[in-house]
Amino acid sequence: MYEPRWIHPKTTADAAAALAEEPGRARPVAGATDLAVHIRASHDGPETLVDLTCVDELAAVRVDGGRLSIGAAATHALVAEHPVVGERAAVLAQACGTVGAPQIRARGTIGGNIANASPAADATVALVALDAVATLVSARGERDIPVAELFTGPGSTVLEPDELLTRVGFDLPGDEATSVYRKVGQRKALAIAIASVAATYDPATGAVRIALGSVAPTIIRATGAEAVFAAGGDVMELIGAAAAEAARASSPIDDVRASAEYRAILVEELTRTALEELVLAGPRVSG
Repeated sequence: MYEPRWIHPKTTADAAAALAEEPGRARPVAGATDLAVHIRASHDGPETLVDLTCVDELAAVRVDGGRLSIGAAATHALVAEHPVVGERAAVLAQACGTVGAPQIRARGTIGGNIANASPAADATVALVALDAVATLVSARGERDIPVAELFTGPGSTVLEPDELLTRVGFDLPGDEATSVYRKVGQRKALAIAIASVAATYDPATGAVRIALGSVAPTIIRATGAEAVFAAGGDVMELIGAAAAEAARASSPIDDVRASAEYRAILVEELTRTALEELVLAGPRVSG
């Protein structure tokens, strides 16, 4: 029977120290919604679990001037229902609101969604579109890295064995900026994304940001599509061209949930409809 050793730190420093004592053998957990599935299937897991649920600072959502900081142990439900997130970063509220069932959203955390490194992770797609930066802490110090640069492949990140993801932060979009998250699954609810798109639009600059999920080994920014849109011109032509470029940026695979061809079609359609929703509600784009 799998019986891990549990450590219950009260501070981030204590948690980092616990990971430093057993690098590669200890794993931080909070909601443990993904880890529980693995343990149930394999009857095995990390030798030591570092329980973060008593580290209050890791569960906080804070607004400091024009920047939002979300603790790694903040739940999807907390983020989805946070008034500032809903008003200024709707794409993240929407993405967190699609994660699993209400019970999963009440336990699953932002940090777990990121560290699990799934290409289909809902909240992470939104964070990439928001240019979010992750803060990693260890007994050796602290470093910041863009969320988009954390991933090296499915289930794989650049985190060192003794590093703890403590928070993610991003500059809040302007008052007039809008954003949206769209995904398609095999059913309307409780579904892993076959393809997903997170998009932001700032009428003040005319710039869009687009992130794609479930259509490459990692979540990706469609920077080519963003550049196509930034070139200026007729707005409907720009939207169509950007959507087509987003599809070309994807590298989907065939699996039990969908074919690569279908995923590419979805990327183009989801990007097109997301941009239409955002851009056509604001000032028109001119060359």
